[in-house]
Amino acid sequence: MKKLLYVLSSSMVILSLTACGNGNDEESTNGENSGEEDKATIEFFQVKPEAVETFDTLIEQFESENPEIEVDQNTVPDGMTVLTTRFSTGDIPDLFITYPVESDYVLRVNNDYLLDMTDESFIDNINPEIQDLYLENDRMYGAALSLNANGILYNKAIFEEHGIDIPNTWDEFTSVLEELENAGETPVIMGNQNLDQTSVFNLNFIAQKFDADYWERFNNGEESVVGDPDWEEAAEKMLEVLDYAQADHMGTDYDQGNQQFANGEGAMYFMGAWVLPTLRGMNDNFDEEFGYFPFPQTNDPEENVTISGVDVGLSISADSEYPEESLKFVEFLIEEAQQFSNMDGSFSAVEGVEVQDEVLQGLLPHMENNQIKNWPNHYWAGGTAAEADFRSHSQNFFNHEDPEQFLSDLQVMFESYRN
Repeated sequence: MKKLLYVLSSSMVILSLTACGNGNDEESTNGENSGEEDKATIEFFQVKPEAVETFDTLIEQFESENPEIEVDQNTVPDGMTVLTTRFSTGDIPDLFITYPVESDYVLRVNNDYLLDMTDESFIDNINPEIQDLYLENDRMYGAALSLNANGILYNKAIFEEHGIDIPNTWDEFTSVLEELENAGETPVIMGNQNLDQTSVFNLNFIAQKFDADYWERFNNGEESVVGDPDWEEAAEKMLEVLDYAQADHMGTDYDQGNQQFANGEGAMYFMGAWVLPTLRGMNDNFDEEFGYFPFPQTNDPEENVTISGVDVGLSISADSEYPEESLKFVEFLIEEAQQFSNMDGSFSAVEGVEVQDEVLQGLLPHMENNQIKNWPNHYWAGGTAAEADFRSHSQNFFNHEDPEQFLSDLQVMFESYRN
């Protein structure tokens, strides 16, 4: 399918700063440097609110080294949905976060929306097992910078006070939930008022059960949600954990959940590593008081997996007015991958970067042993839209607590996105 031709809207933020005069100091006006060159301004649309300050720091460094380029970071709520809308209207940012494998990425590649990065030298610095996820039609249209990981953050003091060891199996985990509740503690903090937080929790069970081959069959209509004992078990386990969340978890939003956990109001928190900069900003002693462990969804520690996928992957619009400048910024971020990892609290996709984050050490064994699974939603037909629908059905499920209705809703939803 050939790409439609769009007229770029004014919100593309492609600005020119025109210098006054001809560069001669004697002809300068009001003391300004009349020889200042025009700047190329690129819009960087990124969807991680937790990373705004990290990127601000790196952008400032990049601009000081490249005064001819200005990078405008743009972060908005529900960024991926907004990005999809901007693609549909032809208002495509110069540079934006994108995830490989996902149907949105594949669609954009096949519609010629993305710049081919395959032959850029910085690609060679990225772990090939991760970077190759961007292969589509034997070419790459994105570059992986970092990886997320999703586990259980825990309050060390609460665990120590009650003599609780980190659980390695599902039975041990449910026993810990019961023990904490009997001791008068809040076992789990959840922020289920936000749709996206529901899937941060319950996609762990889906990732454990189903691999990439399953989703290929599923998208072809060869698998069903309704009547599948694995789906039924996953739904029952979701409710089992939900019983131990704070009483108002459906009225608690993401920011409130972060604050409650950072304040020590609960023993555990299902959350991805992207939250670490935020929690550190709420508690100066966070690294000493909290730790991480993998979510034990089964009774076989070797079968338990950690969800991990590309967290910051970067793509460039094929129609960008400043492709070379955008590539230069991507190359800079790859070169500064160690700094980014340290500030962002994330695992790196770049070769040679060491995990120096103290809290992340708890998830490192799974990452090093490849005991991980990609986010299931990256395989779904329907992409961002299907993920949004899944979150909505999950939130409804957490309210009505009817597994049969939940699985029936998912069945209808997934079928609506199949070709």
